[in-house]
Parts: sequence; structure tokens; C-alpha cells
Amino acid sequence: MKQWYAVHCKPKQDERAETELMKQGFEVFRPRVRSRRRAQQRYRVVVESMFPRYLFVHLDDTDQDWSPIRSTRGVTGLVRMGERVPVVPAAVIEMLRDRADEENCIDLQPEDGFAPNDPVLITEGPLAGMEALFRARNSQERVVVLLNMMKVTLPVHAITRAR
Repeated sequence: MKQWYAVHCKPKQDERAETELMKQGFEVFRPRVRSRRRAQQRYRVVVESMFPRYLFVHLDDTDQDWSPIRSTRGVTGLVRMGERVPVVPAAVIEMLRDRADEENCIDLQPEDGFAPNDPVLITEGPLAGMEALFRARNSQERVVVLLNMMKVTLPVHAITRAR
């Protein structure tokens, strides 16, 4: 049965890892975001990975040989929790893909009012109804939310203050 797994990439080599894995026939998903960067007194829009140094690969957990992934240019290896390689829920990938455009870019709109460690309630997508802790919004206007069962990054519009 095919399932999604997270792949850890070498610094600034997400795109290379994605290309190389696709050349080998793997189904790969690397969500991206557009952000404004200031350079030489002007702003420009750049496209970058939503999860820097990570991408997702769809693998058959029964009979597919995973060893080529480790030796792929740009890849450090599969994300592991001890000896276990955790599965990324298909619902999470589906939610990201639903929000992505044709270039796999996801529009993250900033929203004010959340402070670190504020309890929040996820209001949209397959994780709707789950409580989480708001962790931070970084300079690229991404939001990090720590769920009780795993770490997931979600757009701000998918959460609301928990009661």
C-alpha cells in the first residue's frame, strides 16, 4: 500500500532532491510559498519551499526498494523517529494539495492576534476540530503549530483561538 513519507534534504537542495527523485520515478510533493524579499531598495516575489529542507514522497511500504532515496543527490534521508519511519497522513497531503496552485504554491495570508503558546483550534481541513498550540510566525509569514500528535505547519486562516 502506498503512503506518504517525509524526506529530509540537504541545505538549500530541496529543488534538486525533488528533481532527482522524480527522475527515478518517485511521486514527490514539495509545497511552496511565495514571499516578498527586499533586495537593493526593492521588493521582489520569490518562490521557496513551504517546509525548507523537507519534501514528501509517495512510497509503497510493502515491496518498493527505498535505498535509492538515501543516495539521491540533495537528500539526507527519510525522516525517522528512532528506528521508525513515520507516515505522513494522506489527509495532510490532500489538504496541502487542495490549497496549492498549479506550481504547488500555497497562499499563506498573515493574520494578527496570535501569541506564542496560545491555544488554537484548527477550523478547516481534515484536522478540523483538533486543538493545538500556536508556536511562531517566522519572517516568511509561515505559522508553526504544534499538534498533540505531530508537528504540522498550517496557514493562519485554518486556525482560530481556542476557548
